[in-house]
Amino acid sequence: MITVVTAPTMRAVTLEEARQQLRLDAHDEDMLLAIHLDAAQAELERLADLRLCPQTLAMTLDAWPDEITVPVRPVTIAAITYTATGGATVTLPEADYVVRARHGFMRIRPAVGTSWPALGPDGLITITLSAGFAEGHPDLAIARAAILVKTASLFENREGATCLAFDTLVNQLAARWV
Repeated sequence: MITVVTAPTMRAVTLEEARQQLRLDAHDEDMLLAIHLDAAQAELERLADLRLCPQTLAMTLDAWPDEITVPVRPVTIAAITYTATGGATVTLPEADYVVRARHGFMRIRPAVGTSWPALGPDGLITITLSAGFAEGHPDLAIARAAILVKTASLFENREGATCLAFDTLVNQLAARWV
């Protein structure tokens, strides 16, 4: 399970950028535009398994698998903690695990010559993740274009309509991470 520890402090596309895309001068529909921006970003993140804006996530597990796959991207591992047999929360040293990107996702395994430590009876593993793109990343530019296209489609077609340009950009973005 993945939860948000520190939410993003911004959107991938600002309200002003969306207003310019739609050539809107007035601010009377900003609330509706903001809702469409949030919906477009959420849909893109869900479809492409991405987190666009910097944020902190926590992934929890109740057992050590052979290999841990982090199901969102891009991420870096900030820390791995677990409940030890004595009940204390322990931080796993970085030297005890290896992180590799494979098929676009981060995968975590015990380092060579080590194994995962024993968990307490109600042991819990928490992997703290730093997620999101750095400003200027080329994939963020594609994501921003997709959000603008989808937001414009939602705004102009309020009854709902498919947006092939958005679908194409999302597929292009997802393919770059395979």
